[in-house]
Amino acid sequence: MTTASGALAALLADAREADPAHRIDLRDPIAAHGAAAIEAVGPWLKEPTLAAFAIRVICRAGQDGERDRSDVDWALGVLKLERLPEPVAAKPSVQAPARIERSRTTSRRPRPSMPAP
Repeated sequence: MTTASGALAALLADAREADPAHRIDLRDPIAAHGAAAIEAVGPWLKEPTLAAFAIRVICRAGQDGERDRSDVDWALGVLKLERLPEPVAAKPSVQAPARIERSRTTSRRPRPSMPAP
């Protein structure tokens, strides 16, 4: 076990045992391990008590890492998500209703008089 992987393993063990209020303090140190951290917390996505933390670690690792399309594809593969197709511009399926005209009749009640300024 290398020093970096040993440090990551220790951080992960601490995070698993910590209560949620203190676990978040370990997000950045874990995310600093980049791809290794993403792989390590991937199984936590299936655990209700750790899933939200795992998502935050993955997000932070992505923000801190290099911006490269191959990295994005790799991260999507780790999360076992399909790549989404490029969005296609389309007309909205619901049309806005025509403007509704209000009747021009006056109210039967008089308006309250306003005091002069």
